[in-house]
Amino acid sequence: MISPFINVSINFRGYSDKKMNSLSDLSPNKSVLVHMSDYLPVNGIILSTKNASIDKKGLRKVRNTVHFAVNQTVPPNNIGLSWNSKPVGIIAPLDGVLLNNPKKNIIGGQPQDFYIKDRVKLPEGTVIVRYSKKVPSGKLKVINPRNIDSLRKTKGLTVIETSDNVRNVTNNYIEKMGYTRLDKLYAKEASLPKEYVDIDIEKRNSDENYKQYLLNSKNINKIITADMNLKQSWQNMANVVGFKVYKNHQTSPYGKSEFLIDSVNLLAKYNNSWEDKISTFNVFTQKDDVVRINYKKDFLDVIDSIRGNLQPNEELSYDIEKFKDNIITSQTPQEALDKLAQEQQIKPMGEDIGKIRKNTPANKFYDTISSLLDFFNMANSQ
Repeated sequence: MISPFINVSINFRGYSDKKMNSLSDLSPNKSVLVHMSDYLPVNGIILSTKNASIDKKGLRKVRNTVHFAVNQTVPPNNIGLSWNSKPVGIIAPLDGVLLNNPKKNIIGGQPQDFYIKDRVKLPEGTVIVRYSKKVPSGKLKVINPRNIDSLRKTKGLTVIETSDNVRNVTNNYIEKMGYTRLDKLYAKEASLPKEYVDIDIEKRNSDENYKQYLLNSKNINKIITADMNLKQSWQNMANVVGFKVYKNHQTSPYGKSEFLIDSVNLLAKYNNSWEDKISTFNVFTQKDDVVRINYKKDFLDVIDSIRGNLQPNEELSYDIEKFKDNIITSQTPQEALDKLAQEQQIKPMGEDIGKIRKNTPANKFYDTISSLLDFFNMANSQ
């Protein structure tokens, strides 16, 4: 009888065509999409937060995208999200995902944050890693997906159980499947130390130690070349597949539309008024000037910016024109949110942002909301 346990160091054969020898080898047939989650897919489908969430009032959260990293698990990032405790890791061949899902839903992004709209039907060859305390440490257990209720109607999926860290096992399994870890390949071409391998790019670039390393590095030309090669190969794949390249999710119309609603929610919890005032130091008079803020105007400007970056017939997760009317016709931010809930059954993503205190200085609050909405309009694409 074959044991259901296999060693982590199992050697997969027959996958040499999936390996990348350089960053220029990046292509759909050599790529996997990796998704960390709290939940198993339902019948082989990963639902967006909007589709998966519904409360007793029938309201759904605004996010309508499913997020992945390419050929690696998503690293902890600058906004404090840690993926180390997630109990489920999903590794899906990109070429199969492209065949299984409508082209219009493949939005794009970056290798560390690639997103698909609505839902994602997983292809055959997908591997799901999930946590189970019953599996001995250092071992993996193969499970028949048909023994799991939510996967009973699927075929061609492999389920692996582990009692070790799911994110680490998922990263290891990418290589066991014959694929090349993109973060490792980049680090190799850039001659980066190991501590800069499994790390969020924005977090790495803002790290003072990394900035010092760049100043003193003898490999700066290799780093520049690796950056250029990765950027070019990613753009080449985008051109072939037909997805968009955004600097990050926050600069895409989808991210901005999410943050728009969350910021109105934040304002409703702060003082529930479209207007405020802050004190700014005037270097000429050497005194504080009182500046009035019109948040309603700021929000409407953001909506115009979002609309300007949408392609014809490209849809967000809600009707932003209706929400624009809600903002214009509402006396308070909360009234605009109430209309949104009534008309579109949408609620904000970040309910916990309401913990902001009433005595928070307006200057600090404005900095927070400006950051969320990206008022200073970073470039939307590279």
